Amino acid sequence: MIKKYLVGLLMAGAFANANESVFSEVKSIISHIESSGRSGIVNSRGFLGKYQFGAMSLVDIGILSKSNYKSLTYTRPTATRKAKVFWRNGLSLNGFLNNPMNWNVTGGKSAFLRDESLQDEAMDRLLRLNTQRLEARGFDLSDPYTAKSLLIASHFGGVGSASKYAQYGSEYSDAYGTKISKYFKAGASSSKVSKNVQKEDDYSSLLNVNSWKIERE
Repeated sequence: MIKKYLVGLLMAGAFANANESVFSEVKSIISHIESSGRSGIVNSRGFLGKYQFGAMSLVDIGILSKSNYKSLTYTRPTATRKAKVFWRNGLSLNGFLNNPMNWNVTGGKSAFLRDESLQDEAMDRLLRLNTQRLEARGFDLSDPYTAKSLLIASHFGGVGSASKYAQYGSEYSDAYGTKISKYFKAGASSSKVSKNVQKEDDYSSLLNVNSWKIERE
C-alpha cells in the first residue's frame, strides 16, 4: 500500500524529542472531535479521514506529493491571511485529491480513507512534526497538559495560531466559525497551561456533523 520511500516517514523513532506519552490521548480527543472516530469522513472543504487531515499536513508528512502540490498551487496575501493557497489552471483541491497520481499511497484518496491504520500512523508522524515545530518556538512539551493543549490546537489551526493563542490569547476561527480556544481547552485539565484554559471534558459541542460526508466506492 505504501511506496517504499514512505516507510521511513512512518517510523516511530523519526523524532526523538516528541512527548509521545500523550499521543494516544491526543489522537483519541482529535478523532472524537473531528469525525467521531470514522475514518471515511470528508468534510465540505476537503479535509480527510478520522483526523480530518488538511492537504498541507498530508504534504508535510509525505502522504501527498510535495512536488505536485507546489507545481499546482501558489500563494498570495489576502485581507485575512498572509499566504492563502490558490490553484493553477482552474484546478481545485478536490480535483487534486481525487487524482491518485498526487498521492504517495497506492490507490490514492480512496485507499487512504479505507486504511484506518495508515491514518493513525500518519497522525503520529504529524504529531512528531508539530512537536518539533512547537519546541523550536520555545515551548516545553515535557508537561503533558501543555503538550496536549498545544498539539490539539496545532492540529486545528496550525502551530502559529496555537502558539499565539497560548502566549497572547489571540483567537483564531476556521471557515465554520469554530474557535481554536475550544481545541486548546479540550487538551487542558487545569489552568497551569495558560490563563485562558479551563477544564472542558465534553467535546460534543465541537462536532460539526453537518459538514461531513462519507466517501463511498
